Amino acid sequence: MSTTLRYLHHPASQPCRAAHQFMLENDIPFELELVDITTDINERPEFRDKYNPTGQVPILVDGDFVIWESAAIAFYLNEKFHCPDHWFGRDTRQRGHIQQFLQWYAYTLRLGGGAFHWTIFAPMIYGYDKDFSAEIKKGRYILYESLDLLETYWLKDREYLCGDEISYADLTAHQDLVSHDAGKIIPDEVWKKHPKVRAWFDTVAARPHAKTVSAWQYENVGKILNDGVKFEFRRKTAVLKGTEVHSGHNHGITYAGQDDSYLKEKSARGTT
Repeated sequence: MSTTLRYLHHPASQPCRAAHQFMLENDIPFELELVDITTDINERPEFRDKYNPTGQVPILVDGDFVIWESAAIAFYLNEKFHCPDHWFGRDTRQRGHIQQFLQWYAYTLRLGGGAFHWTIFAPMIYGYDKDFSAEIKKGRYILYESLDLLETYWLKDREYLCGDEISYADLTAHQDLVSHDAGKIIPDEVWKKHPKVRAWFDTVAARPHAKTVSAWQYENVGKILNDGVKFEFRRKTAVLKGTEVHSGHNHGITYAGQDDSYLKEKSARGTT
């Protein structure tokens, strides 16, 4: 008996947008379910027990099977629906190259997303009286280092990140840069130093489904920047976004400023 795929997501999330675009690009049938991450729904035990222990989206539900993490979702769907092989590789070398990018991305460009998060959303989550300058600075360092490698290595002699055709690597990286573009995080002078990245970004952005999944981010971040709109956040955790200054957010740990009580608690548990 066939089941309808359920895709739990929020359009503010870069990984959500990437997997969403992949499904649209490949005409995969699914039901879209919004998880309002401005509330505390994904912090509740019942949500984490049922779907994802970290509370993160995206999440794909296929009958009694639940899978999370954007790249894992896309890979699963690629196998299930026998999508064109350019998405995850035509041969062993190309498949390895795409996986190499996705693993590199996870601890570089993705963490550079902190520059956007701590600038745009963090004040609304934790308060405008908090100082996020250290997190923003760290995020920018990672972001700019990632842009340099995109320019000089990943796009050195090719149109797309892993070859002459688009792959899931391109959707993943593009949607991260969508947030920076919407939030005006990358100055014009930095873009100018990365002409290959700019050209590649514009090429992927021109795809109709890229525009579909990115529209919410551009519209609502624009309201924040141009109209002073403030969204109400009831959640108190930030997925991803940990830095050397304040780490741990991958696991939904509440932002605690300079408080190191979490580390002290963990250390105490290990003592006798």
